[in-house]
Amino acid sequence: MTRFAFFVVALGLTGCATGDSRTNTILGLSGDAANGGTVFAANCASCHGAAGDGGSGPAIAGDTKVDEIASIVLNGEGEMPAFADTLSDQEIADVIAWVGEQG
Repeated sequence: MTRFAFFVVALGLTGCATGDSRTNTILGLSGDAANGGTVFAANCASCHGAAGDGGSGPAIAGDTKVDEIASIVLNGEGEMPAFADTLSDQEIADVIAWVGEQG
């Protein structure tokens, strides 16, 4: 294998292993559920319901798939907008903590 081909393969594998760096940063933070409730009320409740039990958006109360939640909050999905430019990493970690405590 040429040096260039080896470099391209190694770079690709490194990218797969690290994933989304901002998601990883969020997952490394300790979430404050009390603050998460405040952030959720201001940014998420209008679609997901005051307790995360659903509305025009799906029910998410008790969801513990933290890597999936972080990615969706950052990047959006379907009709949900991205919040990468709206919420800080700590605010997203706080919302994830709050969501996990519901239901």
